[in-house]
Amino acid sequence: MQRCPECGSELQVKHKGHNSFLACSAFPACEYTQGLRDQADIEPEGLGVECPECGRELQLKSGRYGLFVGCSGYPGCDFVAEPDQNSSQQPTVACPECQRESRDGKLIQKTTRTGRSFYACDKYPQCEFSVNLPPIQATCPLCQYPLLLRKKQHGVERHVCAQKSCDYKSDAL
Repeated sequence: MQRCPECGSELQVKHKGHNSFLACSAFPACEYTQGLRDQADIEPEGLGVECPECGRELQLKSGRYGLFVGCSGYPGCDFVAEPDQNSSQQPTVACPECQRESRDGKLIQKTTRTGRSFYACDKYPQCEFSVNLPPIQATCPLCQYPLLLRKKQHGVERHVCAQKSCDYKSDAL
């Protein structure tokens, strides 16, 4: 994997809108970024990590929707992961639908083909719960729904209830 020229930490592939770029993993301490337009046709690069399905090395590859991590054993092994999936950096928020059904689903950040982020249950297809705004593990004071969302509008951040029938909005944070 490439190293940050400013601090030496690993560079990670990040997505914003329709663009992908490399960013320092030490963010916010280091704010180094590098565009990927000049790296659109990169050769697969070994990551030094074993594939969880077959044991071969994982590689950083370029595809139709940008960079991704795939197994070097393709087409025999079709394991694929998002390059910036790092469970230690993602907050753990329980899926409210799975809680109701006594399952242990968690909401994870995913990216659409167009580069937009959304949060979906990791138990898909058993659970199809998803939200477009960042989730917060907190209970709504009005309806007691176990999930709030972080909504930023006109530069003001508020917490809103994830239950569509509830009108709860917190004061400006």
